[in-house]
Amino acid sequence: MGVNMKRNYSIDLLRIFCCYCIIMLHASAHLDSTGNFWRLVQGVVRPALWCFLSLSGYFILSKPIVKWSEFYFRHLLHLLIPLVFYTFIYQLYYSNGGRISLLAILAGDSVGHLWFVYSLTVLYILAPFLQKMLTNLTIAQLNGLLITMFFCGRIINIMTALGVGIGIPISVIGNCDLFFFILGYWLFRTKVNVSCKIILPLLIINIIYCGYTFTNPILINGTADLSLSMVSGVLLYFFLFSKLFASWHNGLKIIEFVSARTYGIYLIHMLIFQYFIVSGILELDPYSHSHLWVLPLKCFVIFVLGLLFSTVIDFIICNPVEKVMQRIIGHLYGKCSKAAT
Repeated sequence: MGVNMKRNYSIDLLRIFCCYCIIMLHASAHLDSTGNFWRLVQGVVRPALWCFLSLSGYFILSKPIVKWSEFYFRHLLHLLIPLVFYTFIYQLYYSNGGRISLLAILAGDSVGHLWFVYSLTVLYILAPFLQKMLTNLTIAQLNGLLITMFFCGRIINIMTALGVGIGIPISVIGNCDLFFFILGYWLFRTKVNVSCKIILPLLIINIIYCGYTFTNPILINGTADLSLSMVSGVLLYFFLFSKLFASWHNGLKIIEFVSARTYGIYLIHMLIFQYFIVSGILELDPYSHSHLWVLPLKCFVIFVLGLLFSTVIDFIICNPVEKVMQRIIGHLYGKCSKAAT
């Protein structure tokens, strides 16, 4: 048998943490948005969404893409097959068992949180081109690219809010999704080693600063997207988990298993959350101290239920369908390649 490669369980744990935070992000919408507890929660969970995206860039852009067709078959099918199936479930739930529509899925996110998958799909399509470009950049050039994107995506917006408008199409290079996807590749290239004695105080400061930005009239516009607190949060979470769990390499299959289910948990968690709201399960009272323990408990229960549901769906439906589709497309592609030669 071949030698097993060491698995980076720190990344798996970070992915699980980010998935839980995304659930809390949506659940916290029922808190008092003017309260300090809501601001504290936002400071913790908001960067985790973009960290989830950066982890995709970390893995996708760091591995050489030799055969583009194989890359697209594997990753796009892995994204789109669960998207289609889970969206059908949402359609059945919201229409009380009515009709399902593939055209509605093609038209875009009709649920509210699946925009993330549509963004990932575009980024995966661009990944081979991005990798060709990024691997030819020096670290200094890569830093310059990210700084330029941050300036266009964030600083210009702040300048506009201050009355200093700059009339350039910032969306061309200041795209938030693209920035954090490339930031994941930057994390792979740089290999920064930071002490926990520095990370933890900075993380606390960033959480407080993030909460403050939601009350500042100048900073609030875009503060949950491409902003200093989001970028700092992504970096600090990555460095913290990489440092704390650097020695975790073997015998932790349960972590690997849960990490692999986080995509399914993300897809289904909103349906479970909506069912909890309708059924009055673990209701949040924003004006009572009970939300201090109800919120994390509610998110944990939703996470566990999402894990159970996605495990069943993955093994019974998504994984078998994905394998069949890969074989069919691979067979057709092979025929086309032979005919072309």
